[in-house]
Amino acid sequence: HFYCHNLLIVITLKMIKNLILILLIAIVSGLALNTIAFSLPVQPVKENLKENLEVFEKEMESEYFRVIENDDATMLDLYTDALMMNTMIYESDQSNFVNAVAAHHYFNEGQTMQQSFLDLVEEKIEGKEVYAYARYWHGYLLPLKLALSSMTYLDFRILNLFLQILLLGLAVKTMAEQGGRKLVVPLLVAFVFLMPVATAYCLQYSFIVYITLIATILLFHFREKLDQRKNAIYFFFIIGVVTNYFDLLTYPLITFGIPAVLLLFSGKKKMTILESLITFAAIACAWIGGYALMWVGKWTVATLVLHENIYLDAIQQIILRTNDEVKNLELTYSMVLEKNLELLQRLPYVLLFYIPLIMKIPSIVALLIHDQRLFIQKILIMACFVCVPLVWILVLRNHSFMHYFYTYRILIIASFAIQCAAFSTPSLLRNAEE
Repeated sequence: HFYCHNLLIVITLKMIKNLILILLIAIVSGLALNTIAFSLPVQPVKENLKENLEVFEKEMESEYFRVIENDDATMLDLYTDALMMNTMIYESDQSNFVNAVAAHHYFNEGQTMQQSFLDLVEEKIEGKEVYAYARYWHGYLLPLKLALSSMTYLDFRILNLFLQILLLGLAVKTMAEQGGRKLVVPLLVAFVFLMPVATAYCLQYSFIVYITLIATILLFHFREKLDQRKNAIYFFFIIGVVTNYFDLLTYPLITFGIPAVLLLFSGKKKMTILESLITFAAIACAWIGGYALMWVGKWTVATLVLHENIYLDAIQQIILRTNDEVKNLELTYSMVLEKNLELLQRLPYVLLFYIPLIMKIPSIVALLIHDQRLFIQKILIMACFVCVPLVWILVLRNHSFMHYFYTYRILIIASFAIQCAAFSTPSLLRNAEE
């Protein structure tokens, strides 16, 4: 017993050391990639953006633009897209490294971010102040700059949609080959719920989709290795780190939820109820750890390089995003949840959710009769995943209310978990044979 205890401590210490090493490599790489982004010329990007000026003018004239009229689920966050492009085309005589850390952009207090962006594309800089946005990593800068140096914004949107569908196809193929065939239908349903027309049209939505689909492909590629809890912890820690690097707080939880559901509902290895709950807790902590530590890493670097307290800025924002008031409106939990759920209460969604479930009822009943323990295990794991987005919305009440038109996507984790729990039940034929 004593030997086992000591061995556990050694393994844990070794793992912590490795995780810190991964984090440090990620921080150095992140700074390097962003520095490269700022060293690339801005002119080709501006030329390409000018090509689509009339598109920007049409979409950005109002606060929000919906791809499908009156459907909030297709609402694009063009404020943030404008901010991302403002940051990308910012030029100054400071070093590329300082620019990479500070993520400056021009902005005029009397305008919206979108109007400032339209001015910048037309080279109108007078009256604009320089603002830093140093608490985020802005990992999108390099891929976006490379893409928009070589094509127009509209071409990029087409490419974006094409790449997302291609990755979905690859994910399905890998799943079918590596023992995840049963969970393909829930994955396709989840992808439709993400509203691909919006995720392709909006720069800031697309990175979460990419990370999730690539993580899914890798998960099934290394399926058997990830049955070892230690490897799964590393895997989800890295996903958390990468998510924080690219994301400007949209619906990042998806990059944990979808791969984690797939991991726990597709394993060949028999786990006890306790083991599966421990695995759930371990990978959840790993993802949160990766996400949070990568973020703190950015605040630390920015505080040291820019000689201003970025921690304070970040903590003030966290307090704002977690409070329960918006413009003097007291936010109750049910109100915020309802606002997010509303977008999924459409007939196509309801049909896509319930019809596959109804088809699995015979298998579920058979499982309940033949193997109560496995049935309870599936229900418990499913319940854990259903709670994940509910807790997120509870904590980030202000953010989830203000930005309901994209935060609603994290609720997909719950519907996905329910469908995967049903679809991972052994088929009736197998039950009959046994």
